[in-house]
Amino acid sequence: MFVKDYVVNKFLFLLLMSLCSCALSFEEPSVSITFNGTVPSTVVSGELARIPVQMTYSALRFYKSWSVPAGSYLEFVAGSCPAIPYDEGSYWRGTCYMNIVIPGGRPGSVISGALSYGVYLKEGRFPNKHELSLTFFSPAFSVRVIPHSISMLTIPIQEATANTSFSYNLKSAVKFYDENAQAGYPPKVIVSQEKLDGLFFNPTTFCIEGKPTRTGTYKFSVGAVNSYGTAAFTDFKVQVRVNEKDKPVFKQNYPIPGASPGEKYSLNLMDLIEPQAGFMETNQISFRIDPNKSHPEWLLISKEHPTFLEGEVPVGEAGKEVDVTLIASSNTGGDCLRPLTIKIPVAIDPTKKPTINSFKLEKLAGANIYEELSGYISDPAHDPAIQLILEKVEPTATWLKMSSLHPTILEGTVPDQATGQKYLLTLRANTLIGGNSDPVTIPLNISVDKKQMPRFKSDKPILPILYPGQPYLYDFVENNDVYPEYHDAPYEIQFAEGFNPPDWLRLEQNQLIADMVPPEIVNEDLEIKIMIKNIPGGLSNEYILSLTIMN
Repeated sequence: MFVKDYVVNKFLFLLLMSLCSCALSFEEPSVSITFNGTVPSTVVSGELARIPVQMTYSALRFYKSWSVPAGSYLEFVAGSCPAIPYDEGSYWRGTCYMNIVIPGGRPGSVISGALSYGVYLKEGRFPNKHELSLTFFSPAFSVRVIPHSISMLTIPIQEATANTSFSYNLKSAVKFYDENAQAGYPPKVIVSQEKLDGLFFNPTTFCIEGKPTRTGTYKFSVGAVNSYGTAAFTDFKVQVRVNEKDKPVFKQNYPIPGASPGEKYSLNLMDLIEPQAGFMETNQISFRIDPNKSHPEWLLISKEHPTFLEGEVPVGEAGKEVDVTLIASSNTGGDCLRPLTIKIPVAIDPTKKPTINSFKLEKLAGANIYEELSGYISDPAHDPAIQLILEKVEPTATWLKMSSLHPTILEGTVPDQATGQKYLLTLRANTLIGGNSDPVTIPLNISVDKKQMPRFKSDKPILPILYPGQPYLYDFVENNDVYPEYHDAPYEIQFAEGFNPPDWLRLEQNQLIADMVPPEIVNEDLEIKIMIKNIPGGLSNEYILSLTIMN
């Protein structure tokens, strides 16, 4: 009797479980996607916009996938969420929190559409076979990428020569000018005094130009305006004097990149000028082609970028070498003493242009660089006269150059203060047969000196007590809390990434500052997380400092 009852009870239990399982497995999936909070309509170029998303679901199983509008992506925030972008797990009931992240890309572009979630399931057997495909949508959204608001940069005092042509392009003084122009809202420059003793504002070229008729200080006020706002006026001063030593000097034996028939040629003429510290800040250089020497009609000084030589190379120039004589002029020194005649080879067969393979370099401060880079070049023409051109270094490194005798060798001496710095080198290879390669950007890392990594002299520095209702200031530099000392290796103290300080406390110029400690905070301890950074030693470990607030 006992055995019989056991068998019957087990059978009923299994039958009940089977019925429950069937009831769940055939429940239709349900998804609700909503936005939490206000949906932004714009995002500033270079920044991120986030749309908070809440997803409530039930009976999810089999294959599921997310789809987002082009130019956006999903990120997980909290809750019980199906995997992004797809998964095949079972999720019976839950709530999930995510963000639609919209990076601010090209100004003027629009990211729009709706977030969708597709569910496809196939279960059961004939005749109870279920196959279902469902798609659930969020509300639609549209976010436009807008440029930053324009403002005027501080303009260094310019220098000029009396009775000599002067020109200063004010575009460079409008912060985010190019970004706003690309978005279709080019700023318009406003000058308070349009003419002054030979100098005047030319709205066609955006330049203050002319020939100053006296020495001394010229003062203008310049601002800008566009559809997105107005930039407040700033002073523009020109100190007019005579200075022979400021005449620009052309480099000798600088490798000139070749041209390709049927393509645009462009040469940055500033690369041909011997560098002088601070020269371009106070003394802009202009260029012109010597009209008394023969030159190809298709080569001109660019009107848009007046330090570039540009032109469309005729197909019939293939295999030739063209000559151009250049004159450089500075505002304070006038024309250069020796014009430069450059020879530009035009490629024979652009289909055989060389390529530069990716690589990276790493050096120590004080090291002498003499790096043969030809091994990174693929040249289908096998030209023995191949050369490498160092087009750009960011940030600027005047100590680095290509050898004038061996144009595939990078040479220079790394200064001590470059420790911990990362340079980006833009290189281009050139052959007479194939012409120019595409530019390649190569990283040059100057290794960090671990002995110079910034750190507190004490394992846990003790900071002064804070008092409610009073201001607070603690200067880490003045109190000599950090090694290496600030005068040996200037450092910057900042809050650790991910740490959010109270809104009444901030770090500025290595000072911990509170304009006013809130009166309601009494007898509490506040922990802050900070890090220290310098150039030779890089970033420190994270430090936790305690602040005591007493009555």
